[in-house]
Amino acid sequence: MRQRVRRAVAGTAAAAVMASGAVVTGVVGASMAAGDDSVVLENDFDTSYDPWGPRGAVTLEISDDARTGAGALSVTGRTAEWNGPATAVGGLFAAGGDYDVEAWVKLPAGTAGSAAVHFTVQETSAGGDAYTWVGGAVDATADGWVRVGGTYTMPADLTAAQLYVEAAPVGGAHPSFLVDDLVVTGGERTSPPVQDLTGVKETVDFPVGVAIDQRETTGDASELLLRHFDQITAENHMKPEAWYADDRTFRPDPQAVALMDYAAEHDLRVYGHVLVWHSQTPEWFFQAEDGTPLTTSDADRAVLRERLRTHVFSVAGWLAERYGQFGGDNPLTAFDVVNEVVNDGATSDPDDGLRRSEWYRILGEDFIDLAFGYADEAFNHTYAAEGADRPVALFINDYNTEQSGKQDRYLALVERLLARGVPVDGVGHQFHVSLSMPVGQLEAAVERFADLPVTQAVTELDVTTGTPETQANLVEQGYWYRDAFRMFREHAQDLYSVTVWGLTDDRSWRADSGGPLLFDRDRQAKPAYVGAVDGDVPPRLKAARVFAGDVPLDADAASSAVWDRLPRHIVTADGSGEVVADFQLRWAPDHLTAQVRVTDGTVGTGGDDAVTFDVDGATTTVGRDGTVTGPDGAAAVVEAVDGGYVVVAHLPLAGAAQGDTAGLDVQVADGATTSGWNTPGSLGTLTLLEELSYLEVAEATTPPQVDGTVDEAWADASAVTTDRQIEGEGGATATVRTLWSGDTLYVLAEVADPTVDVSGSDPWVQDSVEIFLDAGNAKNGSYRDVDTQIRISAENVTSFGTGDEAAQAARLTSATATVDGGYVVEAAVDLLGTGGAGTFHGLDFQVNDGTAGARTAVRDWADPTGTGYQSTARWGVGRLVAAVQPEPEGLVNVAAPAVVTDDRKGTAPGAVLVAEPGEWTAPDGERVRYTYRWLRDGEPVRRPLGALTDLARLLDLTGQVLRGTAEPEVLLSVAGSTYRVGGADVGHEVSVEVTAHARGLDDVTAVSAPVTAARR
Repeated sequence: MRQRVRRAVAGTAAAAVMASGAVVTGVVGASMAAGDDSVVLENDFDTSYDPWGPRGAVTLEISDDARTGAGALSVTGRTAEWNGPATAVGGLFAAGGDYDVEAWVKLPAGTAGSAAVHFTVQETSAGGDAYTWVGGAVDATADGWVRVGGTYTMPADLTAAQLYVEAAPVGGAHPSFLVDDLVVTGGERTSPPVQDLTGVKETVDFPVGVAIDQRETTGDASELLLRHFDQITAENHMKPEAWYADDRTFRPDPQAVALMDYAAEHDLRVYGHVLVWHSQTPEWFFQAEDGTPLTTSDADRAVLRERLRTHVFSVAGWLAERYGQFGGDNPLTAFDVVNEVVNDGATSDPDDGLRRSEWYRILGEDFIDLAFGYADEAFNHTYAAEGADRPVALFINDYNTEQSGKQDRYLALVERLLARGVPVDGVGHQFHVSLSMPVGQLEAAVERFADLPVTQAVTELDVTTGTPETQANLVEQGYWYRDAFRMFREHAQDLYSVTVWGLTDDRSWRADSGGPLLFDRDRQAKPAYVGAVDGDVPPRLKAARVFAGDVPLDADAASSAVWDRLPRHIVTADGSGEVVADFQLRWAPDHLTAQVRVTDGTVGTGGDDAVTFDVDGATTTVGRDGTVTGPDGAAAVVEAVDGGYVVVAHLPLAGAAQGDTAGLDVQVADGATTSGWNTPGSLGTLTLLEELSYLEVAEATTPPQVDGTVDEAWADASAVTTDRQIEGEGGATATVRTLWSGDTLYVLAEVADPTVDVSGSDPWVQDSVEIFLDAGNAKNGSYRDVDTQIRISAENVTSFGTGDEAAQAARLTSATATVDGGYVVEAAVDLLGTGGAGTFHGLDFQVNDGTAGARTAVRDWADPTGTGYQSTARWGVGRLVAAVQPEPEGLVNVAAPAVVTDDRKGTAPGAVLVAEPGEWTAPDGERVRYTYRWLRDGEPVRRPLGALTDLARLLDLTGQVLRGTAEPEVLLSVAGSTYRVGGADVGHEVSVEVTAHARGLDDVTAVSAPVTAARR
């Protein structure tokens, strides 16, 4: 049995038992006995699960269904998502310490579907409880063990902390699960000192801000901030609800006080965020005194207007009273007056493009005018310093402004406001993006507003790398920030400021999607910082995402259909850029499978032609002749093909798991020349992913009518289901069927959702189906023009993601219908010339489940990250399959007849043409006979009876004449398998008509391609 708990040696306290049955301690933050990376907690669960206890009414037992050893922890009887095994870590983790938490999980045998499993820490302090995820969730199934966990930093000033494992429901139920091989390592944080680097603020001609809270105002974090930034924004503590106590009285949040004090002390500008927002606003703002919702009556509208004015003046008044009038000593210089008021999709009744928030419901678009008017009165007049000219810049702020459709609506709104004389000073672009977002789209957004009489600000910049974080992606992030800040410098005259939304990666609200900021958790500069200051970013590294799977090394390995499903990685010759090879990969726990297609038409001598694989330093070489040298377990097959050869190799891995990374280079030797995927001495980074979601899309013999009705055309379509839990618990699910015809993809989603809700103000929080299409299956990451994210609500209101909204809308025809137990979405999407039998396309399908105006669950088919709206890389793949044609009945011409010209005379007069009947099939092997008729320009050739030289034919036709059945004028069609070209044929097309005959079957006729008779 392996079970270790390393207790703190100081600061211990008496244990107490929580209501859940788990043990916690009363003092947190004792010094660790061990240093960094020590094992502080370890369980193999072979015979015991101490110190873990039940969280909620669950049963913990040792099961023999183990990953390793004799046992695993079985968790059964769960009735809520948070039910699971828990242990107190208050006396185990040191305040400020960093801990790596890892375990392996699976669902019990026979459990259908998957459940998202993750670690959480319940943090208890004087201010209440907070819940922090440790790493991200993984999809656990009954099929095998998956690793779960992440890195956790213990906050200071906690009175208790509890580490536990929780799991999302499957089909509305809370499944049992198994845990094994749990290890926690770490210790007190010993961060290196803040680096002596050029401040970001010193490299630009505009203020550089950072979003923070009180934690960044002391120690190394403060030193880092003051070195690089000259403006701060309160990340959360100046939002509307932060200014009010539970009894509705106005009072500043202590964090807001701390940040303003800090700014005043260090001569920093403050950019306020935010006065009016649909989110994080007290509910009572929109309620009558009795708690009922305000109506649109004149009286209720007056109530909300007064609350809005009072709120704005209370904020401005307190700031002026404590820190001086604006434009004097007060550090506040700008404020987001309204935030996120533009809708993500088109609107109607009226078509003003605005979010249908509570502000809008009661006051209409006028609430924006009122907010700016009140803010201007308060900040720039009532509480402004004498002689100050508009000392506080008033901004409108929104996200996704880099996307064309929303950008159009944003621009139209600002233009309306300015036309009405609303005192808007600036336009804010949040720019919460990922590496897949081209910098050019950000620049287009800035340029779109450049001609308006306003300034602009980048208000909430962060750029996620994706997970796991790899060095290749961190370097790529450096180039992204380099290009972005170069663009900001070019537009410095248009920019009020640029604010990065967080100081260090571990403090980012988007940390689970890959550290998006300039500095890492140890406050050290990343390549992102180097890029931002326009330094020398390290050379790019190759990277590849590898889906799980295996291809056996048999006779079909090289040509397996698996290799056609994804784009290939290219190996080019140094200098020339000539493609010498391409490859694809799959992984299994004990090996990586690589298929390499080498372009090399000349066979080398002495075994010089070869492919070498370097996997984390372990080298395997496969010769063109099939010889393999490498570590134990390495094996390969080689197949010769036209112009080269194909290698399929199994390369050993040791206990690989989803989410792991590995280094790889592929080198191709052609005689004395070697070309590699990476630069010499470097390894690319492989990220090991889930199994690729794959479906085959049948061709529709009759395309379905897109009307929301499930017609017969869908009967033969295969189906997939949205089984992956991305957000929330349970929720609506969809059975999705697909068909294709011509250049159109058809999608039918039958959604099981007992309560349809479309009341949310954001389109993605409404009950809706999303269709993700990567036409041509480029797996490009960033969206191309032919890629689309389509969202169709249960009421057939459409909205779109990244890209040209109008172009995406033009590709779509959709219909919906409400049915018992849910709704149906039917759609047709133009493939833009990329369709056809045998083509591959990236696909995913997502269901958003709304309840009472909030999104409560998200489920999809393929991408487990929930970031398909940013990147196409993890979508599934669909292959368009041709319809199976029914076996023909009767005689069938499978190869057309032909005319064979004369070897000597060609088609000149006197030449003899010979008819080839072509190829025919008949049921049951019936013998086929043929008769012929020659045609001139498509009409039967007729000649006088005397012109015939075939005696048998002449006798037959003579009999017809005697019987009175011959054709008029005794002009007879020329028959027989040969034809002599005459002078009358010159310049005309001659062809042969072949009629096939078989006993008991109808005759069938086919015509050859023509030849043109010509004089010699």
